[in-house]
Amino acid sequence: MKSKIILCTGGARSGKSEFAERLSLSYTGKKAYVATGQAFDNEMRDRIAKHKARRGIEWNNFEIPYDLHGYWQQISNDSDIILIDCLTMFTTNHMLNFGSIENQDDANHLESQIMEHIHNLLQDIKQSHNKVIIFVTNEIGLGIVPDNKLARYFRDIAGRVNREVAMAADQVYLTISGVTIELKSQEAHIDG
Repeated sequence: MKSKIILCTGGARSGKSEFAERLSLSYTGKKAYVATGQAFDNEMRDRIAKHKARRGIEWNNFEIPYDLHGYWQQISNDSDIILIDCLTMFTTNHMLNFGSIENQDDANHLESQIMEHIHNLLQDIKQSHNKVIIFVTNEIGLGIVPDNKLARYFRDIAGRVNREVAMAADQVYLTISGVTIELKSQEAHIDG
């Protein structure tokens, strides 16, 4: 049986991660929690500590800020249900690691690197069997256009990452204010 891809999206503090964790626990099998966040300051240390405390002993934990594709075999060999939290932090990590983004060419190069990594990861997943992979991400494209170019680059790249994973996903869940709905089954298709 082919692996199942699920994307859980929503705004900051919407409850999407908690929903993704409950969804993961509803499946039978060995579970992996792949955390992409890095603790650069006290706020992030606190956020990571709260996530870890909430998880419990059911999870095989991985902290992988950059190379999800490179670690895929190790993660999938040990796990049946894989929760990756989150794509937004993964994108942020790559952006910070890239260095100075001076112009559109730099942004395009960064985006190309990130999208190649996501493409390779999705190919790895498609070649896997009998796995459930649940991605968590932030939906950041619903607000106003940011007033600085770095924030616009980030918003655009994160949006493209989300769209790529959503297109590959079997199910997409959106959480708003703690209420979650499934979107993919309601997707509009226009032929022509």
